[in-house]
Amino acid sequence: MKTKKIVLDPVMVAKGGFKLINDKAIRTLREKLITQTYLITPNIPEAEVLTKIKINSIEDMIYAANILLKLGVKNILIKGGHINSKTMNDIFLNKKELRIFKNKKIKTKNTHGTGCTLSSAITTFLGCGKTLNKSCELGIKYVNQSIRSNLNYGKGNGPVNHLNSIKIKRNFI
Repeated sequence: MKTKKIVLDPVMVAKGGFKLINDKAIRTLREKLITQTYLITPNIPEAEVLTKIKINSIEDMIYAANILLKLGVKNILIKGGHINSKTMNDIFLNKKELRIFKNKKIKTKNTHGTGCTLSSAITTFLGCGKTLNKSCELGIKYVNQSIRSNLNYGKGNGPVNHLNSIKIKRNFI
């Protein structure tokens, strides 16, 4: 069986700005892997590495997403958490549609794992038969609630609350 809907979160840059993969791996990701996926979900630092541009605004995010389209990506969701703003703007783009998911930014240090959580949530909703657009919308809602309901473990950047869906299950029907 051939997999048709691969969601790729290109984990390439750590929270502190350190590159997690070498330049050869980045080239392979950029030239081969991203063209084989259904959706790629880079955060802003990852989108900057993939597109080789600096991203400081929503307009820059849209421009970067268009560059990724030209590289052969089918669908892009650039996560906007790294832009200093009161709102969280995630940019979804493909050849037919541009959508900006706007949400209030939640002030917390407990955001560890948000990118992986989002791509996993989107994949789960796709597996349940939701459309890509609805899967992105529901995945973003799930992550936002996971951040909002964090358990504040330890010191430094804590994890999001992955068990939050028990409380908000009705929101995803």
